[in-house]
Amino acid sequence: MLCNIYLHRLDRAWDMGEHGVLVRYCDDLVVMCATRQQAEAALERLTGLLSGLGLEPKAAKTRIVYLAEGGEGFDFLGFHHRMVRSRGLGGKKPVLFLARWPSDKAMQHARDRIRDLTVRSRLLLWPELIAEDLNRFLRGWAAYFRFGNSADRFGKISEYARMRMALFIAKRARRTRKFGWAVLACRSPDQLGLITLSGIVVAPYPFKDWRVKPNAAGERRR
Repeated sequence: MLCNIYLHRLDRAWDMGEHGVLVRYCDDLVVMCATRQQAEAALERLTGLLSGLGLEPKAAKTRIVYLAEGGEGFDFLGFHHRMVRSRGLGGKKPVLFLARWPSDKAMQHARDRIRDLTVRSRLLLWPELIAEDLNRFLRGWAAYFRFGNSADRFGKISEYARMRMALFIAKRARRTRKFGWAVLACRSPDQLGLITLSGIVVAPYPFKDWRVKPNAAGERRR
């Protein structure tokens, strides 16, 4: 809250027509420009405004990115943004659009949290309780990242959670990992209640409704 109050002066002083569209969340921001010249001018303007507040852009995170097919992307608020071209399935013409999915850093954070929830020091707990803890994290994580082209990365996190759950079961029973997988996949009718994430794929056309796809629990999400 204090960050937003302090940087509100930046928002008010910004000229969108001259320096591009400024999108800011707390102290993290991105400016969308039409040309490289405008981007360079925007960076100079941003640096000057922050200097007047006694601040400066963080060098490691500040750069100009040219969004083009096959080019680099950028991370913002946990998402990685990149220009890609749709496959043009079903006879549809391929479309160039800005896709987004959980960044590498966000993926590592999810793995770290899953590993913390299945750590050896929690072996005295029932596996069902571990699954409940995992589900609470997975639901929250998926709720944030569902707005994007996240299906592939959702699958990877879901599979990692299953692997850690199987390993937890094996360690608790002092058996092999194969035993843990057998309990999770075969001896439990619902994988001990562990949910499976299913991401959504957003239509690449601008101003179109998002596709709706049921998740593993049968709920419909946007």
